[in-house]
Amino acid sequence: MRVPALSQRWIRKARAALWLIDDQRGATAIEYTLIVALIVMAVVLLITQIGDFVSTPFQTVAAKL
Repeated sequence: MRVPALSQRWIRKARAALWLIDDQRGATAIEYTLIVALIVMAVVLLITQIGDFVSTPFQTVAAKL
């Protein structure tokens, strides 16, 4: 028995959808991107804090000159 062309298209679309749902590569890339974003935020915060800590002694010395 032959399957109608319309049904074959739906079967191909369903297989493609299932393949996309099963594919984990995109999820892994998003997870790594979020981890890198959190690390960058922590580094920026650390540099900001260190910058404030270091600039105070330089300002004190510059004021006494």
